[in-house]
Amino acid sequence: MRKGYVRLYRKSIDSGLIRNHNAWILFTYCLLKATHKKYKAVVGKQEVVLLPGQFIFGRRVAAEETGLSEQQTRTALETLKTLQILTIKSTNKFSIITVINWDSYQAQEVENNQQSNQGLTSTQPHTRTETHKKKTPSDFFELKKRYPDPSLIDKCFSAIASTRKSGKVADSVLLTQLQKWEKYPPEQVEAGIRTYLDRDYARQGRGESYLLGIIRNQKGTGHSQQQQPEPPRPKIYSANDPESLKELYSNG
Repeated sequence: MRKGYVRLYRKSIDSGLIRNHNAWILFTYCLLKATHKKYKAVVGKQEVVLLPGQFIFGRRVAAEETGLSEQQTRTALETLKTLQILTIKSTNKFSIITVINWDSYQAQEVENNQQSNQGLTSTQPHTRTETHKKKTPSDFFELKKRYPDPSLIDKCFSAIASTRKSGKVADSVLLTQLQKWEKYPPEQVEAGIRTYLDRDYARQGRGESYLLGIIRNQKGTGHSQQQQPEPPRPKIYSANDPESLKELYSNG
C-alpha cells in the first residue's frame, strides 16, 4: 500500500488549487493514500472492497498525518468536494473517499518491454520507444473543458463503467469518446448524455456506442437549420368586399 509512487502533473498549478494550501495538502494526501488496484480492507469486523482511487478515511487520522487541524481538514475536504475532485461516502463506522478521475490522474504510460529490448543494439534509434506513448491526461482534460457541466461527463463515464463486469473502463476508451464527441456541439452532447442517464440505458448494458448513437440523433440541439421563407399565400377576394372586387377587376 505504501510502496510505489503517484503521478503529480505540472498542470495542477494552472488549476489554482495549489494556492489553497490546506486543500492542496489534503489533495496530495488523498492521492498518496488511495489504492491503485482493487483491494480488500478490514474495518472492525467488516470487510470493505476498495476500488482504484479509494481509501478508508478518518478525519482525526488525516489531521495527524497531514499536520492540519480537524477543522482545517473538514474545510479542505468540503473544498475538494465542491471542486468535484473527490467524493466521500460515510457510514456510522467509517468513510470512503473516492478520487474522481483517478485513472486520468494516474494513467499508466506504456512501459518499454525490457525482454524484447534486451536484444537491441546500442545503435537502435531512440525514436522507437516514442511510438508507444499513450496520450497524456492533459489531452483528456482539454477535451473535457468544452462542456459547461463537467460533473455530467463524470456521471456519464461512471455509467459507462457500470456496463463492464469489472466496473471499470480504461481511460483510453474515455479519451476516445471525448474525441468522437468533438464532432458535435457541446449542448448536443450533453443533451444526449442526459437522455442516456435519465433512461438508465447503462443498466440495460448499453455502453458508449449506444450513447454515441443517441448524441448523433439529437434534434434541435445541434447546428440550427436555416428556416425557409413561407410561400406567399393567395389573396382571397370576397363579393361582400367592394374594395377587393375593385382590385380584382383592375388587375384583370
